[in-house]
Amino acid sequence: MRRLATILALLVASCTATAPMRTLPPVGDLVIPTTVPNGKVDVVVKPTYTVGETIRATIRLSPTTGSLRGPLDPFIQASGFHGTATVRHLAVDPISVGAGSAEVVVLWDMRDDAGTAVGGDDYSLVFNVIDNSGRTTTVGATLQVR
Repeated sequence: MRRLATILALLVASCTATAPMRTLPPVGDLVIPTTVPNGKVDVVVKPTYTVGETIRATIRLSPTTGSLRGPLDPFIQASGFHGTATVRHLAVDPISVGAGSAEVVVLWDMRDDAGTAVGGDDYSLVFNVIDNSGRTTTVGATLQVR
């Protein structure tokens, strides 16, 4: 009888469901939306970048009426205890979009305006967009470099 009770206990224990181990899906690109008076601007970035890698951000202009032009005057800035400083002015050919949406890629080689490599930190990509009514909106996105 004892043997039968032991066998039953083992059978019940082996049939008990254990919670499946959950794994989180990998984090993909981050889409940072900004509403502008006549539409939306999305900045698509990676969650983090590695020191020394070229930073790539995609800017998507999506006017709902009229048109949008940008990115205008893009730059990288760093913020810290001593304030905010411009690190690099970027050369990007702006695009104009009148219907639908269009994208432009912004690249940063992780160097400052003097050509010196910068290290890991949180940086901001900042630029302007202008609509066909002349309204300017400043857009920004954080770039985490580790």
